[in-house]
Amino acid sequence: MENEIKVNPYLFEDIYVVPEEKKHCAAIWFDGVEYSFGEIEKSVDFYANFLVKKGVKCGDHVALLGVNCFNWLIAFYAIVRVGAVAVLVNYMARHETLVNLIKDTDCAYLCHGGYAAKAKRKEEFDALLKETGIDPTHAFSIAHADLDFKEVLSLADIKPFASPLSREEMSEKTSYIIFTTGTTAKPKPAMLSQSGMLNLIYLNFACLDPVFPKTFMCLLPMFHCFGLLVVNAYLAFRRTVYLSTLIDKAKVYMEFVRNKCGDYASVGIVFANLAKGPLWWFHRARFVRHCIVGGGFTSAEEFRYLERKYGKGKFLNGYGQTECSPMISLVYPDAPSEKQKSTVGVPMKGIELAFMNPATKEMLPLGKEGEILVKGYNVFNGYYKYPEEEQPFDKDGYLHTGDIGYLDEDGYLVLSGRLKDIIIRKGENISPKEIEDELRKFPDFEDARVLGFPSIDEGEYIIGCVELKKKPPHFSEKPYLEAMKKNLPSIKVPSHIVYMKRFPRTANGKLDETVLRELCLTKIAKFLEEETLAKETRKLMAESNKRQHR
Repeated sequence: MENEIKVNPYLFEDIYVVPEEKKHCAAIWFDGVEYSFGEIEKSVDFYANFLVKKGVKCGDHVALLGVNCFNWLIAFYAIVRVGAVAVLVNYMARHETLVNLIKDTDCAYLCHGGYAAKAKRKEEFDALLKETGIDPTHAFSIAHADLDFKEVLSLADIKPFASPLSREEMSEKTSYIIFTTGTTAKPKPAMLSQSGMLNLIYLNFACLDPVFPKTFMCLLPMFHCFGLLVVNAYLAFRRTVYLSTLIDKAKVYMEFVRNKCGDYASVGIVFANLAKGPLWWFHRARFVRHCIVGGGFTSAEEFRYLERKYGKGKFLNGYGQTECSPMISLVYPDAPSEKQKSTVGVPMKGIELAFMNPATKEMLPLGKEGEILVKGYNVFNGYYKYPEEEQPFDKDGYLHTGDIGYLDEDGYLVLSGRLKDIIIRKGENISPKEIEDELRKFPDFEDARVLGFPSIDEGEYIIGCVELKKKPPHFSEKPYLEAMKKNLPSIKVPSHIVYMKRFPRTANGKLDETVLRELCLTKIAKFLEEETLAKETRKLMAESNKRQHR
């Protein structure tokens, strides 16, 4: 399925370099301070010139580490403007992780603001430079206390900065690296171009221009691809973007109420937590127009809950991956309610989707369920320094997403699960989604996740992990398992159900399946160990008896 759409060599500077009559318009609000489009342009010119004076050259890798703020955005634009590669690093990551991410991407420079590891120990920053091999003279603070752009703009005579390469070269080259936020594997450094993200914006969101409110608040970290996308999308259509550091939950709620923006972008769990705030109905009913959800909904029940709290027709869901800049499909505001609940929208204009049978590797006709493959302008340039055989492309140039889905009769994309999540039990392939949906029907459970663990006889155990709304004095899995037997085939009923007060989540609000799996294994370790040892003992005894009777 391919649409004939013209792809243009867009640059990020096309967003903030505006006509003279628009330069005074408010672009960013941060910490109570307004910055115009003209101030963004001048700030980027200043910082790009600063970077070049400090030795940053076209192609150099510059790590960008810090919380959401105006200075972070200016540093990002400036790094890209000089032709360097901005490596966006998770400000919530542990020290050891930061070191690995920066070293793995060969960063020679570091722009830094506030981040979690540094906040815990003052000596953490010096250790970071030493362990990553970055020269202290190549580390530049973008903290407001060290760099106040309002003051800079009032004092400095700023010269315009011209990008060193042609528009076409700048548009297609790798301009920034974002680490994938996969739930189970080590983050991968995805190389992305300006053209990929900006064509998504200009080709697919122009139809929303008439319904975009004047103000928007980003409640996603900008080091995350979707957070960066929505900030750039609203700026591209000359809206005012409110930024939050996202550090203090109480402050986030107060900013949410005080700013009274029309649109918001975040993940489902953040929207749900906001709805638990004081005087919620009064605050919500007055100003929220659209809630843009990154990462989708965990279930139809979550969608219905959020609709009750925010009002129907307010949620825009979508589907994507960092490797796709990051959008693949989107549910538009005029989509039927049932499509909003059960699908992830229509494919982005100008990209090509295909579906493959994961077992036979045969291409499937549209409408048949299979692995989702993507080809088009939005697809990334590959993982940095990964060998060709580890890149996720096939010989025809399709990106293999690892997700299972199909297009329904109306052209909406329906997700069924992930290849890596498939559980093999007694020779049968089982998708966790159906089991998770059954677990979420129990009113005691806030959320559910189904995992597979190795088993000697069954292939894999099915373990249901549940997040409880309220912890009981004594948790018993038996009544829930008995109830599930009435609605599911016995082969799909979990071996065990384990409970947790709260599921572990990443800085983006996504479920951290790596940590969840470790916690789950700790809870069921005693059972697994005893059963495995018992079965192994029985097998050894049976083999011994055979030898004795030969």
